[in-house]
Amino acid sequence: MMHTLNTQRNMRIHFVVAFFAMLLALFLDLSKLELILLFFSIVLVVAAELFNTAIEAVVDLVTHDYHPLAKIAKDVAAAAVLLTAVHAVIVGFFVFSDKLFPLQLRHWQTTGWMAFYVAFIPLGLLLLLSISWRAYVRFKRNHT
Repeated sequence: MMHTLNTQRNMRIHFVVAFFAMLLALFLDLSKLELILLFFSIVLVVAAELFNTAIEAVVDLVTHDYHPLAKIAKDVAAAAVLLTAVHAVIVGFFVFSDKLFPLQLRHWQTTGWMAFYVAFIPLGLLLLLSISWRAYVRFKRNHT
């Protein structure tokens, strides 16, 4: 863990964000379930970053030259970190939004809060599909 904190800028960013999220959780009246979800999301991101660092180290140990399979290994590991970070942001939004903006959310719930979900879910799916498509196109281009 210390090696990753000392060498990986993104791990330091994850820790700072996690620290402030947990600090904010101390001041808000979160339920046990909300705290568990928040903590689980933090652990998931940190674990993904640790695996990413380990995979990058092994790939660098095996070859210092460019190799398409080495690039795939590193890119897929980085994508796992991105996916867990997006998950953590979504969980954080749902955990903290009610506590930080209670009046606005009550208003949205009565006047079309469902519209937010209708917009949010397709946008998230579109983002995942576009990332997947771009990765697929690059993979095909490198293997033809």
